[in-house]
Amino acid sequence: MLMNMQQRGIGTCNYGVGIEAGMYPVPEVETKYMDASICAIYDGDKYYIGFSPSFEYPETVVKRVLQGEELGYMEDIFGSTAKGRKGAIGVLTAGRVYREELEEYAVIMALTKIVAKDVYNK
Repeated sequence: MLMNMQQRGIGTCNYGVGIEAGMYPVPEVETKYMDASICAIYDGDKYYIGFSPSFEYPETVVKRVLQGEELGYMEDIFGSTAKGRKGAIGVLTAGRVYREELEEYAVIMALTKIVAKDVYNK
């Protein structure tokens, strides 16, 4: 993963947080790609990284993304709601999971080494 967060002076903040989603290669799945939300927390010295649960997009979506098209604008596949809170995962799961839930899990996973420092430092 390429870290693209700006490393500015922390000032009065303890952490900088970035959240993004994207596809990554998984040769074992049909389309060869899966998608996850990723959170990077930066404390001025180290990064703490967390991933959400992952899923596979339909093949046509993967092809279009690899050609540079943005998911949020694929209204012909996901309708007009994919760009909002629901996200493409909301469409693919028929409302069982929304994008914000995946982002929440990514943040929680990134926080593990911060909130459980005593366990990691054993």
